[in-house]
Amino acid sequence: MNHIKMLLKREYWEHRGGFLWAPVWTAGFFLVVTLMGWIWAEFIGSGKFNGDVHIGVPLKSLMQKIPAEDIGKLGIGLDISLAGFWMVIQIVLFFVLFFYLIGALYDDRKDRSVLFWKSLPVSDLQTVLSKVLTAAFVAPLIAFVVTVAMNLGFLLLLSLVAGVHGINPLTVVWGPAEPLNLWAKMLVMVPVNALWALPAIGWLLLASSFARSKPFVWAVLVPVMIGVLITWVDMFQGFRVPDTWYWTHGVGRILGSLVPGSWVWARDMGSLVEFNDQGPVELLRWDVIGHTLVSLELWIGAVAGIAMIAGAVYYRRWREVAD
Repeated sequence: MNHIKMLLKREYWEHRGGFLWAPVWTAGFFLVVTLMGWIWAEFIGSGKFNGDVHIGVPLKSLMQKIPAEDIGKLGIGLDISLAGFWMVIQIVLFFVLFFYLIGALYDDRKDRSVLFWKSLPVSDLQTVLSKVLTAAFVAPLIAFVVTVAMNLGFLLLLSLVAGVHGINPLTVVWGPAEPLNLWAKMLVMVPVNALWALPAIGWLLLASSFARSKPFVWAVLVPVMIGVLITWVDMFQGFRVPDTWYWTHGVGRILGSLVPGSWVWARDMGSLVEFNDQGPVELLRWDVIGHTLVSLELWIGAVAGIAMIAGAVYYRRWREVAD
């Protein structure tokens, strides 16, 4: 257990620029843009320009006394904004984890630091497991904390604007919004996403472990080219519509399942999730999360991911340096 803790600290310190600072800078950027938007809205409202600015919720509507029957609609708008910020952080997290996993085992062999780590009383299983835990839990939990801070910053800025205009923020911000409910769902999404993403985590680590050079080509271009070949053969066999099974359950799972909420493209989820004006809030419904957790596709993919992780451990043991 102490070895795993040490290895997790190593992964964090070596990659904290992606795990911590990428989400932090993204959150800071969007909060600054939001603040600038509100300042610009105040300038427009001074009478020099005419217009209506929308940032999360309609700004002009926010500055007016909202009828009691519209408080629920305001709450929906606030939840959409909070969930939208969460989605932005998750997109950044996807790119961070994608390139982290591709180089996770290859880079150790490329710079020959693998020889140092093999000289320590740390097994190949522990090394690979630390990278799996980092991608599945450590980085997403850091992103979750950053998202909560980002949401709080947004709500505080919104409260400040409401207060400046003589509106009670408890009535129009903290009352209608449901941040605690959203944060609870975001937190539960972390282990569910981890299970769903196991095929991608396993495949990218496997490619990173066996590739002697250019792991990106092995991880991405090879499965994509296989898919193109399969589609081409299907098209020229009686000019039938190509079968998309390989793209959905093959390429989609080993490359795309790192995207949080990508289970909405699963075959049995189409009738459950209907994207409407609530956007990412649909992904954070309790019934959607629960249905995903008990779906057969999730657990089959998890088993396949574990098998590929075992393969990564095997190649980690026998391939010491890269070309």
